[in-house]
Amino acid sequence: MSNFWQGIGEKISGFVMWALEHHPGKFIGTVSGFALGLLMVTLGFWRTMILIFFVILGFIIGKRQDDHQDIMTWLEKTINK
Repeated sequence: MSNFWQGIGEKISGFVMWALEHHPGKFIGTVSGFALGLLMVTLGFWRTMILIFFVILGFIIGKRQDDHQDIMTWLEKTINK
């Protein structure tokens, strides 16, 4: 039974790699849409929107950190607008 699941895992990872190489936009869009729909059904609209807001905020802060830009200066500019 373990070989069965290992084979399934290998086929799925092979498909994911193929899809990311040949159709990255379609694949990422489909996975994102599925995840968003699942969140909407399980959490509801407003909780999903709040979650998306914090994910985007975390991405922006993380990207600035990766680019070695000062986060506090950005936050002060953003909040003082």
